[in-house]
Amino acid sequence: MTFDNRQLFESEASFNGAIEVIRTIFAAEDDGFAVIEVRDDSGDEFIATGTIGHLRPGERAKLTGEWTEHARFGPQVKVFTALPMDPSDRAGQVAYLSSLRHIGPVRAEALCELYGPEVLEKIAADPGGIIGSLPGLGDKQREAALESWYETRAVRDLHVELAPHGLAHLAGKIHARFGDAAMRTIHEDPYSLTEIDGVGFARADTIAIAAGFPPESDRRAQAAAWYLLTEAERRGHTHLPLPELGDRATKLLGYRPEEKVLTEARGLILEEDRIYRQSTLDRECGLAAELRERAEAEAILEGEPDQNDESLTAEQWEAVLGAFNSRISVVTGGPGVGKTVCTRAIVSAAKAAGVRIGLCAPTGRAARRLTEATGADAMTIHRLLEWRPGSEPTYKPGHPLPVGMLVVDEASMINLHMADVLLAGLGQDTHIVFVGDADQLPPVGAGKPFSDLIDSGIVPVTRLTHIFRQAARSMITTAAHEINEGRPPHLTPGEDQVKDFHFIERITPERVRSAVVEMMGERVEKGLGFDPIREAQVLAPVYRGEAGIDALNRELQAELNPEGKKAASDRFRIGDRLIQTRNSYEFELMNGTICFLLEDDPDEEMIVLETDDGQTVELPYSESGDLKLAYAISVHKSQGCEIPVVIFVCHRSHSGMLSRPLIYTAITRARKMCVMVGDKPSLEVGVRRDEAGRRHSSLASRLAGDL
Repeated sequence: MTFDNRQLFESEASFNGAIEVIRTIFAAEDDGFAVIEVRDDSGDEFIATGTIGHLRPGERAKLTGEWTEHARFGPQVKVFTALPMDPSDRAGQVAYLSSLRHIGPVRAEALCELYGPEVLEKIAADPGGIIGSLPGLGDKQREAALESWYETRAVRDLHVELAPHGLAHLAGKIHARFGDAAMRTIHEDPYSLTEIDGVGFARADTIAIAAGFPPESDRRAQAAAWYLLTEAERRGHTHLPLPELGDRATKLLGYRPEEKVLTEARGLILEEDRIYRQSTLDRECGLAAELRERAEAEAILEGEPDQNDESLTAEQWEAVLGAFNSRISVVTGGPGVGKTVCTRAIVSAAKAAGVRIGLCAPTGRAARRLTEATGADAMTIHRLLEWRPGSEPTYKPGHPLPVGMLVVDEASMINLHMADVLLAGLGQDTHIVFVGDADQLPPVGAGKPFSDLIDSGIVPVTRLTHIFRQAARSMITTAAHEINEGRPPHLTPGEDQVKDFHFIERITPERVRSAVVEMMGERVEKGLGFDPIREAQVLAPVYRGEAGIDALNRELQAELNPEGKKAASDRFRIGDRLIQTRNSYEFELMNGTICFLLEDDPDEEMIVLETDDGQTVELPYSESGDLKLAYAISVHKSQGCEIPVVIFVCHRSHSGMLSRPLIYTAITRARKMCVMVGDKPSLEVGVRRDEAGRRHSSLASRLAGDL
């Protein structure tokens, strides 16, 4: 049943009532915002928006909010609070009880039959007695079922507690982190909530102030310091200068705290005027010592590369010899300068000399490209070390990886933590060759070991600079080098050049979005002969806004996959291009993996995916929450991959994120065609903004012996 919501909108501004979720139309990646279609108890259907990403299709909830008028989509409810409710119908109650450990559909039906429509209320009044009355439950099963019941109710209590602060969607995460102490933590030390990804200081601070914490308490200032250091690491810094931390804390707190108070925060340590989290300082110092020791050690490989191969340039031979003559060496350069040929030559020379060689890269896509380039098996760093974060790698100090030489491709993507674990898993005799483009975006996470190693001057670095003739025919290649030199790329082909680089001028973000959708919907396949879902990728710097990743994904899904059957509880459609946003080791889906939705089995609550390297994965609905639409993705998520067609949004609405490394990284993802859509002034400003050295890191100074 549907009705004209405009009549209700005109007569009743507020909404307060029970609803059932029909489907999720949109769910943001970062903050719990969602757009859902709901049905109230009278059967009327309408749209609700707000921080309601925790609500799932089929669930009931009590909503409060107000009717608003959206310019494009008409009347909808803007939600203030959304509290999950117990299901009122038999099917919903059976589904809810079936989710408890050791209950299942048969026992759930039995409970409903025994205790009638009020079964959930009766269990809440006497959980041990009701669940314990089920025949066939052993003592351990009974305890597990009761524990499962208490967990679900605890999460609901957290929903009620957190809803006024806009954090209801994080109740599950908070309970998973703090367990039975979750409610006590909220009341007694709410600043600990900043340990939860997605909470942030502002929300924890709101709860704390409401609980009576003084605005100028030391605990508040120290919580701010910890939070600011954590956020700084997420943005790539390993530390902050103490005055800068004080400035940031002042903005966050509304007053300037004493520096001494900040430095006394638990887990922080001051080194001269630099303030670190203790664990990060230990990691930076440890990595510096490890790299220096290896760099200063004599080469140990037996045999020498055969220098009769005349196909290599003098630069490339320098890299091959460096791999043999130094325990650590670096090969770097931009597109078209022969890094792949150089890597292949190093691998061939090592094999000819009888050296056992390993090859790895930070991502699965990069590892697959390395295998294709060299003909030798390559794998991700995690797989190479048999490492699942949260547990120790198989290869570690005392049990090193048995290789004589290791080639690490796309090394610019490796952050401080990954570099530390990688070196710890290698024997002191292993020669390590880091290969990468130092001008690409720095890695996600704290530190920039690749560029710091180059800057330190303690290892031989081969800088490949010669652009080969075939590569120079590509406008993509020449545009990348022009951008790298701080110059806007030329937009007309030179003599003998292939016109594989274009700029489409659009002024408003709405027109940018329309141009991108038109390009993907019509020109990629008809004009270029590529599959727009599997062989083209839209890249953009930001998620929000009319030309942001979220809006682009909604319209591109509608354009490219309009007839796809709804799947995964209506979150996706069969045929969608998706991306995994967190590591899932059980299902071998790594953060950044692109996959395609092949099948949906609602009875088994399972979807079937095909990854971009051809693997098939059966994934339960319960594990699909980290999948997002990937018709458009961020430039950071695209690192380590190449794809035939790239369409890159370069518009003034994204100007805060546009920089030389980001633009350079975006266009070098394209193998056959790159199209930029936006306005030329934003491109020119972004190209001039070189943010490569803006990360606070002391690794280079430690390597050079300056610290």
